[in-house]
Amino acid sequence: MRHYQLFLLEEDVAQHYFGQESKLFHLFLERTMASPEQKQIIDLQIEYISKPMPGLLLQQKMMAAFSNLSSYKVNKHIHVLDLAQPESCAELLIHKKHLSLTSTGEIEAETMFFEVLRKIDPCFFAINFETHRFGWLNPIKQVKFV
Repeated sequence: MRHYQLFLLEEDVAQHYFGQESKLFHLFLERTMASPEQKQIIDLQIEYISKPMPGLLLQQKMMAAFSNLSSYKVNKHIHVLDLAQPESCAELLIHKKHLSLTSTGEIEAETMFFEVLRKIDPCFFAINFETHRFGWLNPIKQVKFV
């Protein structure tokens, strides 16, 4: 089973930390291990660099992308893709400040969700705290000044 948390970061933060994603990861990781007092401070930092989830837009885009699939189910803010071939299941929960994605089996179902999300906004940052894997759903292109 794989668990991801996805955060929508401000564009200027995404551009500034392109290539330095480990710094962002460590901020989010510190929050998971912080004392209640430290957690409040880290929450303020995360709130400052993040955008709220565009809940309605996410709901609309997910339904537009998957409503024709029998393997897709939605219940309020919970979206599920359960594919038979290949065996792959992913559940996406929409929260106010982040998304949670849990998947089992092959990666196809989670990849389908990621594809829709990266088209909505290029600044989604995904984190798997268990495996310490993290990155942009859609890599930010760095502007080169000549």
